[in-house]
Amino acid sequence: MKEIEITLRVFNTLEEVDKILKAQGFKIKETYRLEDIYMKKTSSKLCKRNILKVLNNSILIRHIIEKDKENILLTYKKKEYKNKKLLAETKYNIKINDIDSAYNFFLQIGFEKLIDVNSTLIVYTNEEIELCFQNVDNLGLLLEVESNKNYIDSSDEEIEKEKTKMSKNLKKYGLNLSNDYNVKKAYELIKKELFEK
Repeated sequence: MKEIEITLRVFNTLEEVDKILKAQGFKIKETYRLEDIYMKKTSSKLCKRNILKVLNNSILIRHIIEKDKENILLTYKKKEYKNKKLLAETKYNIKINDIDSAYNFFLQIGFEKLIDVNSTLIVYTNEEIELCFQNVDNLGLLLEVESNKNYIDSSDEEIEKEKTKMSKNLKKYGLNLSNDYNVKKAYELIKKELFEK
């Protein structure tokens, strides 16, 4: 399935978000921790100009920590970009049992750690939409919204139009959000931690 999502910066605190959304009938659906280790090919040299390319060829060792259970996945996100903006992505997941074994396996086949992306996620829902707030370590609060439609046969223009519509729809909830709806967690953290020190 070819999905689209938008991700925006949130300039409210989590406490403000909670108060604003609950006053409008939203409820918390779930809360969990996401710990991603991005692995890249050792031969892929990273510079400011090729961050997206390196990320697009990375594999994640993903640890999902929920209240009652934990899951570990290998995740590959096949992303489609146009003018450095994410159009759509297809995710591939394989369930695994052990983070350390997976990490060492990738080291042995010519991969290295690119970056850790860790976040606490709180999903709010009402009758019409799910809003996934991601409190990303060393980055701040983001809001991700996904569309449930399959965009496999959609043109780039149709996808961009739908993303713009999704972003405008969020304004009605009264949150202080960025106009940019193409915020990329790993990209922003790599820029901040590796190139802006």
